[in-house]
Amino acid sequence: MKLTIFFAALALAPAYSQPAPMKPAATTASARPAATIGNIEVSPIPLQTLRSVEKEMDTRIATTGGNMPCGVLSPSRGVYVTGLGAVFTAEVELAPTPGGMGIFQTIGPEQKAKYHKDKLTNLPLLEKTLSDMVLSLVASPTLKLSETDQVVVAARLVYRAWEDTNGMPGQIVAHLDRRGNAVKVEVQ
Repeated sequence: MKLTIFFAALALAPAYSQPAPMKPAATTASARPAATIGNIEVSPIPLQTLRSVEKEMDTRIATTGGNMPCGVLSPSRGVYVTGLGAVFTAEVELAPTPGGMGIFQTIGPEQKAKYHKDKLTNLPLLEKTLSDMVLSLVASPTLKLSETDQVVVAARLVYRAWEDTNGMPGQIVAHLDRRGNAVKVEVQ
């Protein structure tokens, strides 16, 4: 008998953990029904075009640095906002983490110094890559940018807890206002 009650309680347990059904939101006189959302504007840049630019950005960053290339830690993301322009971002590691590093393995001072030096070497190379990327995006016929649009390419730099970040920026942002004539690179 006790075993039957136990199994019955066990079978009913998921029912008690389910949330109560949501009540419909009260509508007010100022709220618009979903069917009359108004003018929906179609972006001049298709989502597939943004995705191809994201992949190109990942490839360019991953080949920056020669023997010690930068690493793209998360896929690049791009958005286009009408009236503002296109923005592309990525999380980047300036140099590969020293090889063979296990979870409980420590890195010696000489490895840390070399890692820091590799990152400092790749820093101006990544700045150049982002600057070149902005110029190619502005000149690209696939991006149908207006004359007032801006193009921004940003790399947020990622660091390990154990590494020396003195003199290292948190992000690099390259941008160009199409009315301007030079790419501005900000190392922040």
